[in-house]
Amino acid sequence: MSKVAVKQFMEKMNSDEAFAEKIVAGKDKKERLVIAKTAGFDFTADEFNEMAERGEINIDRTLSYLAKTYESKGIRLFVRSGTGLFQ
Repeated sequence: MSKVAVKQFMEKMNSDEAFAEKIVAGKDKKERLVIAKTAGFDFTADEFNEMAERGEINIDRTLSYLAKTYESKGIRLFVRSGTGLFQ
């Protein structure tokens, strides 16, 4: 499992708004994974989701960013967990 890659990915998501915006703009999980891998983060959706479900990564700031991004487009987003990025 690429725990290090997932943690580094989340650090980048939480610190680089332009990168987070690029990931969020992906049309589906497959495209978001390609964007992440192109940026040097090699992990699977399952690896990311397992770590999010176990609370091994901090997803709060990213979820807040996602909610604000969608709300600014007139879409109300209710998020329970961070697994939404790659499901």
